[in-house]
Amino acid sequence: MERALVVTEAEGGPPETHVLLRGNPNLKGDRVEPGFIEVLGSPEPSLPKVESKSPTCGRRSVLANWIASPGNPLTARVMVNRIWQHHFGRGIVGSPNNFGLGGEKPTHPALLDWLASEFIHRGWSLKSMHRLLMTSEAYQRSSRGDPEQARVDPSGGLLGRFPMRRLTAEEIRDTLLVVTGTLNPKMFGPGVYVEIPQEVLAGQSIPGNGWGNSPPEEQARRSLYIFSKRSLIPPILENFDVAETDRSSPARFTTVQPTQALGLLNSEFLQREAGLLAERLRRECPKGTADLRVARALSLATARTPSRHEVERGVGLMASLQSREGVSADEALRYFCLVVLNLNELIYVD
Repeated sequence: MERALVVTEAEGGPPETHVLLRGNPNLKGDRVEPGFIEVLGSPEPSLPKVESKSPTCGRRSVLANWIASPGNPLTARVMVNRIWQHHFGRGIVGSPNNFGLGGEKPTHPALLDWLASEFIHRGWSLKSMHRLLMTSEAYQRSSRGDPEQARVDPSGGLLGRFPMRRLTAEEIRDTLLVVTGTLNPKMFGPGVYVEIPQEVLAGQSIPGNGWGNSPPEEQARRSLYIFSKRSLIPPILENFDVAETDRSSPARFTTVQPTQALGLLNSEFLQREAGLLAERLRRECPKGTADLRVARALSLATARTPSRHEVERGVGLMASLQSREGVSADEALRYFCLVVLNLNELIYVD
């Protein structure tokens, strides 16, 4: 029989709560009762009657129902702001963890209010809100601007154009695995340990201590399942601004630095993925010409049909590597795949 350590409420109802004078637990002041935030105009909570042998006092349910109540305007506003931030890179309120006086003012207050009321009206359905935003005119706009627009809205906060967004660190790694055809879509279960270069492990006081070695098929799972260790982060995630592991990260900051380009070109992970993409092309185009393999690689990476010029450039690169550098046809294909995995179009949402 499996057992778990849990905490339960004491029988007989919750103990009385008092204001502690000067924070001293031995100096009890006035007795206080549960209540909601008065400034929001919320009514007094209706607490259930606690029976003598009841396993719970029911107060947490009352609090949860109030948090998700249509009468509480803050919850819906915070949630739709997070959804908007996910799709547009920045929330209508730029400080998603702070909707108070110390936070940023919304760029579109009326839009935020309407989205919050629509979220409640649609039964708090996240899927419905994702569909609403992704089918909106604002989401489907081009990222290209014009001089007049740049003058009126230099930061792009008014959304006259779609803000170009770089994928997050986890999305970049997952996208690479999808393009190479190695992503393991398995869901749930414990975290996995991915391979980390020895140079990175050497930075620990005891190199490799506390870091396991999962099978290759487990390492190919989504980045969501990678084991999190504050002092040991896979380079592909650390280079691309993964969330800090020791504090809350309400928003991701996007940086552009040399280590990102160097990592995508020279890291063991990218070299291995380039080889796997080359194997996929040989497998899917066994008798195909270089044109077909180049077109297939570009379509996998960009999710569109490549132009004739793009295909010719790829074929020319492989021919040049073979004639000038003396590499084999297979090695030239691997180098081309490495170039494909370094395309800006692969990691930017335009």
